Amino acid sequence: MVFNTILLAVAVASSVTHLRVNPWSGASLATATSAAVKYRLRVAGTPNATISLHADGVAKGWLAAFCTPKVCSPMRVDVTLPASGQAVYQFELIREEPGAPAHSGARILSSDGASIIVK
Repeated sequence: MVFNTILLAVAVASSVTHLRVNPWSGASLATATSAAVKYRLRVAGTPNATISLHADGVAKGWLAAFCTPKVCSPMRVDVTLPASGQAVYQFELIREEPGAPAHSGARILSSDGASIIVK
């Protein structure tokens, strides 16, 4: 009985969302900032599920944004996955202040526990 409870707890705690980040290639989205450092963020999970993503660990003077062809959302976004279970965002790191560090990374976290480091 205890063994089954432990297995259930592990299964519930594991994330069903998968995040992958690669350098952005191709044309930038019209909503994107030209001076930003750009990445392709792929989100995969349960079709039709809604997941909240947020950026953490961004250097002072920098802003993270999750961009689609229609809008860029600063620091967080709610994703409703389509029937395919996959969505793509242009994830940007934007240096906003002249005195900010020359580089920033970030950690992207999902509401179900998935995370990925952007360097």
